[in-house]
Amino acid sequence: MFVEDDVTFGLLRADTTNMDVFLEQVPGRSRRSLISRIAVSRPLQATTVEALVPEIAELVDHGIRYVSLRRQQLLQLGEHTLQEMLTDAGISVSCVGFAGGFTGALGLTFEQSLEDTRRAIESAADLDARYLVLLPGEQGLHTYNHAERSIRIGLTNALYHARRRQIRLLVPTATVLGHQKDHFRPRQCPLTWVERMTSDWIRPMIVVRGRNGTCHLPEGWRQSLAQGGCLRICHRCKSYERNARILNRLLTFLSRNSGLSDVEAIAAE
Repeated sequence: MFVEDDVTFGLLRADTTNMDVFLEQVPGRSRRSLISRIAVSRPLQATTVEALVPEIAELVDHGIRYVSLRRQQLLQLGEHTLQEMLTDAGISVSCVGFAGGFTGALGLTFEQSLEDTRRAIESAADLDARYLVLLPGEQGLHTYNHAERSIRIGLTNALYHARRRQIRLLVPTATVLGHQKDHFRPRQCPLTWVERMTSDWIRPMIVVRGRNGTCHLPEGWRQSLAQGGCLRICHRCKSYERNARILNRLLTFLSRNSGLSDVEAIAAE
């Protein structure tokens, strides 16, 4: 969904769903500006084919070109049926969630989490999705060093498969499930912690929740967006409507004034 006018920004309405903001991929030497590449995705809600048909029609009516999916929906709807219906409607999958849990916090052993992540990457690639969300898992009863080491090994293993299938991995900066078991709290800045993986195939998902920093968006969001990351405006907080309105106004301003020159420079580096 190109950020071109106020109709597009109307998609960032304060409803009860998450919203993902990212940059569309373009050919290597494309002249499209960074501003024109800003895209918005919203989650698909349907769990039956009967519910999927009218939902796709509504998405098309609103001009929505990207959706995010839960892995459970692939089982409920059927991967091939889902892909065919979305493709026919001109809708792409931006993000599939979730896999991970390398500390055991999500009910899988370490080896099971590695295998589950590999399967999730394959499914996301088969759908031509851009991202897979990886939830590291909380520290729990582990020492910090043991938990971090397990997560690093898990992410490194996932990167091998992600590179092979051309899928970017997103590591959220805060809980996305709402119960904290999915979230590891690094001792340093979460963005810096993800960057230590030194790979373009793993990027931060900045979870926007509550009152954050300048303009109420987390510090570093511009750089993260320019370098292939994602913003998730999360409805699991009392500030959801406020954050959605702020982001709406900010993107409108940027589109009208081409006011993201600092990020243009970052993206060119």
